[in-house]
Amino acid sequence: MTKIPHAVIIALALRFFSGGLFNGSGQRYVRFVNRASVAGLALGTAALIMVVSVMNGFDRTLQDRLLGVTPHILLSTDANVEGLTDIGIERVEGYLATEALLVSDFGGQLIELQGLPPESPQLDLHRQGLLQGFIGSTADRLSVLMGEPLARRFGLRPGDRVTVALVNIDRQRIEPRLLTLTLTGIYQLGAETDQMLMVTSLNALSKALGSPPLQRLHLEDPMQVDFAAEQARQQGVTVLNTWGLRYGSFFQAVWIEKLLMSFLLSMLVLLSLVSLASGMRIVIQEKLKTIWMLRSLGLSHRDCQLIFLQQGVLLAVTGVLSGTVLGVVCAYSLPTVMAVIESFTGFSIVAGSYFSALPVDVRVEDTGVVVMAAIGVSLFVLVRLVSTMVSRDLHSVTATHNQSSVRQ
Repeated sequence: MTKIPHAVIIALALRFFSGGLFNGSGQRYVRFVNRASVAGLALGTAALIMVVSVMNGFDRTLQDRLLGVTPHILLSTDANVEGLTDIGIERVEGYLATEALLVSDFGGQLIELQGLPPESPQLDLHRQGLLQGFIGSTADRLSVLMGEPLARRFGLRPGDRVTVALVNIDRQRIEPRLLTLTLTGIYQLGAETDQMLMVTSLNALSKALGSPPLQRLHLEDPMQVDFAAEQARQQGVTVLNTWGLRYGSFFQAVWIEKLLMSFLLSMLVLLSLVSLASGMRIVIQEKLKTIWMLRSLGLSHRDCQLIFLQQGVLLAVTGVLSGTVLGVVCAYSLPTVMAVIESFTGFSIVAGSYFSALPVDVRVEDTGVVVMAAIGVSLFVLVRLVSTMVSRDLHSVTATHNQSSVRQ
């Protein structure tokens, strides 16, 4: 039997693909099912990419805001930082923080009072979110910054006096102390810390507490905090605290939510694959007589399977790639679209949260995972379908043909 060139097989697959998706010969119902399958794959992939991008945006924004005002790793005053190697330290600076009670005529609230050096990059973050006032200079030793929700609750404005109650514990003796500061600036970072964080001079807080500054480590990759802390401990350095102990469970919850949303939306892709499988089943049944005639001309059983497999893969790839382009374009357009909707209707999807706009972060690796997973599952479904359907239906047609020849 003459072997059919592979180019002929590819040409037949392309012909079946174009005829089943665009205008061509065959049943209209087949074209409708194929188009619906491709559209379903495109919409499912696009929705998955958009939701993952939005979840990435929330995750990135929260990391920037929370980890920007939280020490990645906190060490004691006498810790040998220079001896630490291979943990990705970006910078080291002095730091102090204590819990204090904000005292006012409107009541009181437990807050966190941080002491920062004037060259701290965290002050740049507060400067970017500054709403009123200014960032105090090194001469303003008793100046303080406050989050907008906290200032609004106590009716404070720049220039007002702020009284906080500190607790000194010295030789098993508790000594409360009132510290009066001048509010110089009100900021808004759009995070939980806006409601409970106040920032003052490191020297002023160190003098008030009677304790030397600790050492604050900023890592190049904050997500490696557990590894860095463990490496520091192995090198004989005592780690007092890390951001993972404070916010680790929160970011873990964000990751789990992202995973669950991705799983739920992947059901749209699976439903589209069911439609694609149904369409391919109809196509196989419609083309059986054509394939049987080609087999008479030398087409092998494996060649028949390759034709339908390539047709199905082309349909799946068309849907997934179309959905990828649509998803990326829509993801980048989401903040603008939501802003336009809010301007006309007054409705905001992020109303009541720490965000003023919908954050979006389209990551190449996550988009690649979505695309490869969708194509991989499609290929698995198509291989199983073609290997069983073609074998069964071709044998059925062959048996019918043989019975007709015997009768003749």
